[in-house]
Amino acid sequence: MSPGRHVESFVVKGVKRTAVVVVPKASSTPAPVVFVFHGHGGTGANIERRFDIEGLWPQAVVVYPDGLVGHAGKTDPAGVKRGWQTTVGESGDRDLAFYDAMLASLRSRLSVDGNRIYAMGHSNGSGFVSLLLNQRGSAIAATANLSSQPSARLLATDPVRSMFMAMGMTDPIVPYANQKKAIPLAEKKLGANPATAKVAGNLRSEAGRGHLELETYIYPGGHEPPAIVPRLVVDFFRRQTLASG
Repeated sequence: MSPGRHVESFVVKGVKRTAVVVVPKASSTPAPVVFVFHGHGGTGANIERRFDIEGLWPQAVVVYPDGLVGHAGKTDPAGVKRGWQTTVGESGDRDLAFYDAMLASLRSRLSVDGNRIYAMGHSNGSGFVSLLLNQRGSAIAATANLSSQPSARLLATDPVRSMFMAMGMTDPIVPYANQKKAIPLAEKKLGANPATAKVAGNLRSEAGRGHLELETYIYPGGHEPPAIVPRLVVDFFRRQTLASG
């Protein structure tokens, strides 16, 4: 693939799937890969405009996939808007298969750093990131969950990886009271000691076992992450590798 922005198509289980893929300029070193999953009712192009991960990390391959209709969400109980599966077996695991197809395509066409593959998602996309870590985590270096906490059920059997979470204290869709319950579970999973946390404004950083990290950004706002969050996620991902996790 040539450097630049591409709209790629994949046929997965007989269904056409699409994703925006942004390829960096040629480099002598393999590139990290960041998958960014939009929320319910969104698109890859929309979250690309909002997050601009490639602008924050020009050396990375950035993938913004498009979900499909069919997943029933809190604001869309009929499932008529685009979304992502959040449980094993839902919709025939169509989105796990889509991820597999995208990653295989990137690996066959680009020089990809297998130690630096990351996944971040917003809202329903965050739910899929939790499932992705649980089911495909052997190749994922770190994750970022925005406006929807990692599933406690999945977290119990996840591989141990550094995690970033952002949550709004007045979120009307995924209540903060529910989201914050994931923090002590993640601390236990990663071996992080909250008593030694470093705090800078709304950002809290906790060191876990080895090189593991847990970062939480708790802000006085709603369901949409503040503009600073993508930058914080990129800074966090840059410090994480699969080999050091």
